[in-house]
Amino acid sequence: CGLAGGYLIHDPNDTLNLPPLFPLVLQDRMFDTNGQLFFPADSTGGELWSPNPQHPIWVPEFVGDVIVINGKSWPYLDVEPKRYTFLFINGSNARTYGMSLIDPVSKNPGPPLWVVGTDGGYLDLPVKIDPTAAANHSLVMMPGERYWAILDFANYSAGMIGPNGAAYSGTWLLKNNAKTPYPAGETSEGITLGRMMQFRVAGASSTDTSYDPASGLPLRPPMIRLSGAAVQKTRQLTLNEIMGMPVTT
Repeated sequence: CGLAGGYLIHDPNDTLNLPPLFPLVLQDRMFDTNGQLFFPADSTGGELWSPNPQHPIWVPEFVGDVIVINGKSWPYLDVEPKRYTFLFINGSNARTYGMSLIDPVSKNPGPPLWVVGTDGGYLDLPVKIDPTAAANHSLVMMPGERYWAILDFANYSAGMIGPNGAAYSGTWLLKNNAKTPYPAGETSEGITLGRMMQFRVAGASSTDTSYDPASGLPLRPPMIRLSGAAVQKTRQLTLNEIMGMPVTT
């Protein structure tokens, strides 16, 4: 539950020309009435928020009730109507995030998240996480994971008309729809844990010469794979907490 950050390691031979980069460290926190961080959040013996009996300041699993990004609770970022690259880092102890954008006023879906990189580096091609493609279509991030994603705000300024016929407000909410514990825990509370941060679009449009993920251009040269055989089956592996496990005393 302590400090979290990331090192940006840049290849000097990289000529991709990504849009301006902003690192965003995602965490959930809890505060006492004095505004200090509060961590002893165990529930030993049915007593909520009781100290951990094994150690007074350590807890086996921490879940906070405030979303903090780069050390600030529910922040906002002023952006121009152009492309930006965001390095998302999930620095939470146990919380999974399911991220997508929405206009909190008009309820229009926001710009898609174009994933261009993961813990393993660049993808071959960008992957589009489009909130209009399916209900609750979001970028799922588990603790310790990192994603590079591009957001293009070029056509999302205030006054533009969205898919539902209402005008954009110019403010885009990065929301969280993941359950905790993931994937079968409690639904994130809409006005608190369901909200992460805002992007506020303002300014005049300009020519953007940075890499456009919608262009379909590859992110890296073709790689030599270890095997040329066709993929027979694709599996998604996750580490999930199983609630209600039997306890032997």
